[in-house]
Amino acid sequence: MNLLIKNILNFNKIKIILPLFLSIFFFNNCLAKEKFVGFIENLEGKVTKNLNGNLKRLNQFDQIFVNDKISLSQNSILNISFIDNSILTLEENSEFLVKEFDNLSEEKKFIIDILKGKFTFESGSIAKTKNDAMKINLGEIEVILNGTLVTGENSSENRSITLVEDSMGKIGSLKVIIGDQTTTITEPSSGLNISGGEIQSTTLSNEETNQIKK
Repeated sequence: MNLLIKNILNFNKIKIILPLFLSIFFFNNCLAKEKFVGFIENLEGKVTKNLNGNLKRLNQFDQIFVNDKISLSQNSILNISFIDNSILTLEENSEFLVKEFDNLSEEKKFIIDILKGKFTFESGSIAKTKNDAMKINLGEIEVILNGTLVTGENSSENRSITLVEDSMGKIGSLKVIIGDQTTTITEPSSGLNISGGEIQSTTLSNEETNQIKK
């Protein structure tokens, strides 16, 4: 009889503890899916994010999370400040999402997918931790940043990436990976342009460089 009572009590404890454990698990899982990475510092025009199949219009100071697919309409511009002090600027008709973000563990990681459009990105602390911590994907093109400012584009006709001297006057480096080909860029205002399957080296004019750094 005592054994039966003991088993019933143990079972009741499991019934109490199990839902609590599952609640904690799902709560943490939800937090992981909605990881806060930054906020909208400034925007002009119409900017939306896809929320469970519905478009939600965004406003200044709204938070940005991992896997938020964000879109800009025509005549729009967007500035996002990330919690590692990176800054992303997007022009009209652009789309992007933060694929991975980890600034707490030893294996820091920051990966952005520029799905389409023109952008400028000044990297923060994560890009300075190790050589492959910061990446920008432009379709099938992977760009690894090592502490720098870049500008680029991803469109059906053209993909480009260019290294620019950052706001502190420092110059980092880029590794551009296209298939099995890797190109390292260390000269300021230098980059690559990929159009029609052809890869060409490019150089920004002084006027173009100064415009980006404003």
